[in-house]
Amino acid sequence: MKAYILSVCGAVIVSALVVMLLPEGKTGKFINGILKLFCLLVMLVPLFGFLSDHGEPVFSGDGSASIKPDDDFIDYFFGERAEREEAYLKQTLEEEFEVTLTAEIAWNVVDYAYEVSNVTIEIENFGMNENDEHIFIINGIGERVVKLMRIPSEAVEVYEREG
Repeated sequence: MKAYILSVCGAVIVSALVVMLLPEGKTGKFINGILKLFCLLVMLVPLFGFLSDHGEPVFSGDGSASIKPDDDFIDYFFGERAEREEAYLKQTLEEEFEVTLTAEIAWNVVDYAYEVSNVTIEIENFGMNENDEHIFIINGIGERVVKLMRIPSEAVEVYEREG
């Protein structure tokens, strides 16, 4: 109701301002008549809405029924998201720690939401770092993954490739 009153008041005010700027000849009278029709139409808009609401409903049936989402699409979409996150983790960690690694994200769909269940980082090459620094790098990578992915530390596995 408030929006209706504001729209009618706005139409009347705009019409009054335009009438004050109009010339007094035949053109002024013609435009004044059009503005009066415009104000009348703005006032009748709720009547048009009332008349059109009595048609057949667009959706029929039980209103409480839910629509089942497309599980294949959800799996595809979240799989793509996991691949992008794996690539981001790989690039970020390789740049920060100067190592070569692979990242793998295990994920689940919980209430149709993406949830990371486990992140596995396998370090392939420690680069120029010596043996004593391997432990610090593994711990550092684990802590960084926890911060980047916002998951508990128990869900992160970081290990060195054997062989």
